[in-house]
Amino acid sequence: MLRPFAMRGARLLVPCAVALALACRGGARREEPVRMPSLQDVPDTAWTELAAKRIWFGHQSVGDDIMAGVRDLAAADPRLGVRVAAGGDALAGGGGVFAHERIGRNGDPGLKTDEFARRLEGPLRGRVDVAFHKYCYADIGEGTDVAAVFEHYRRTMDRLRAEFPAVVFVHVTTPLVRVQSGPRALLKRLLGRSPGRYPANLSRERFNQRMRETYAGREPVFDLAAIESTRPDGRREIVRFGAGSAPALVPAYTTDGSHLNEAGRRRVAGALLAFLARLPAPR
Repeated sequence: MLRPFAMRGARLLVPCAVALALACRGGARREEPVRMPSLQDVPDTAWTELAAKRIWFGHQSVGDDIMAGVRDLAAADPRLGVRVAAGGDALAGGGGVFAHERIGRNGDPGLKTDEFARRLEGPLRGRVDVAFHKYCYADIGEGTDVAAVFEHYRRTMDRLRAEFPAVVFVHVTTPLVRVQSGPRALLKRLLGRSPGRYPANLSRERFNQRMRETYAGREPVFDLAAIESTRPDGRREIVRFGAGSAPALVPAYTTDGSHLNEAGRRRVAGALLAFLARLPAPR
């Protein structure tokens, strides 16, 4: 049986541990709310124009989640007028279509970009108005050479832009994952170790920062990572450890910590459709 002073010590252990963990996180810092694009912000004329465009999106599993959200929203709101089709072959017919398909394989971002280029330079030549592809969270991890991955992406996109001046190319930031939380994560912090999945998100954020710095304000950038890490009320999911910090997937947007659940995919799909509806014509 614990003596009185031992019981008091046990009661003090939890708040002290929490305080120490907060110190390990680098302290609290206020994040300004972020406002994401909304379907309600888009005029009907823009939806009519979007429905007439031929869009192609290359992706893997998170892209499947996003496109499931696009289908959900298009079915619920006829005003959008978006026709979703699986496979680039859908672009062979007349009229607007939002076509999508899997490209490359996870763990090899360079292959995804190369296949994106091959498809545009081959069977999809002359059939696309808007084109984009995205990497998966599995493509960029703790040990990834972020500079090399981005440089290959940049060189390829420069070539495609010069080759297809009539196509609008959209750049997409890499998706995030939910960072470990709870007692185990707290214990890791107390031992000076980062919570699980945090280092990989840090690498993804370094890649995404290169994407933003290179293209934002010059070419269209769909900031998927920012949307995944922003709650409906505009607050960010930011994880801090030591002197560093990185955004993370909002827990309410996922069931497995990596892929998007119904709430997450609708959130991202709504922002994507609003973004696409406001795309400028190619320069």
